[in-house]
Amino acid sequence: MIAVDLGNTRAKFGLFRNNTGSQTVPKPDSVLAVYSGDVEHSGLNTVVQWLDGLEEPATWYIAQTGNFPWKELQTKLAQLRSHDRFVKISYKNIPIPADVEFPERLGLDRLLSVYGAFCWRTFNTANLEKEMRILVVDAGSAITVDLLAGEGYFAGGAILPGLNAMAESLSKISAQLPRITMDNILFAVYPGKNTEEALAAGIYWGAIGAIRQFHQLVQTTLHETGLPSRVPIFLVGGDAEHLQIGLSLFIESENLFLFPDLVLCGIALAVQNQPVAAKNECYHES
Repeated sequence: MIAVDLGNTRAKFGLFRNNTGSQTVPKPDSVLAVYSGDVEHSGLNTVVQWLDGLEEPATWYIAQTGNFPWKELQTKLAQLRSHDRFVKISYKNIPIPADVEFPERLGLDRLLSVYGAFCWRTFNTANLEKEMRILVVDAGSAITVDLLAGEGYFAGGAILPGLNAMAESLSKISAQLPRITMDNILFAVYPGKNTEEALAAGIYWGAIGAIRQFHQLVQTTLHETGLPSRVPIFLVGGDAEHLQIGLSLFIESENLFLFPDLVLCGIALAVQNQPVAAKNECYHES
């Protein structure tokens, strides 16, 4: 199977060749990212090259979480790989309850990453307690900070701008504010000694501070109710490694877990674990 996570600026593909069984979190054999600006030019060739050597038919399970221009790319892929199936999934395909007002409006990437964290917790009780809360931070175009409840459901979360989005928004406030690059942001120092450094510090350490605050809120609530207050953080998405560096200054390493491909793993787990009857109800050909 091929898991597809369609975001706003990029599509991420994960190839899963083997059924790894029901007691492990599957890892993709290979991963590919294609950016929206490349779709018209090199996007198709990039995906075809990535699949070089895959002769058997594949089923593509597609989670649409953003505005990535997928339809044209899929049409061309279907012409080249006529025996493949392209199947879209919805929130109903992800076997984890969501304690939110409108589950049908919930970003699939958020639900999938929390479901992946739930499965990882279930399969790794030597590292995590069975009912331990987990904060799942998905760092992409936006940064989402979502909570896996101890009972095993999606408890809601927070959304803030991603690092690039914050940089872009600040450059629009005033012509005197420069548009800084990710290189500036990733080497942010405080206090900044010029405008670029001050912007970078505000963006990077502001994101770190927000995540720390949400983490502290969960810990405080657990402590007040007499429950164990250890709350691991799972870092997901393209900027996960960058955030890990800053968070590691304040949070113990045993509470920081890096899972950049957790959304893709969540797709594979949802397909693997959902009953056949539910699949027939909710999955539909794309």
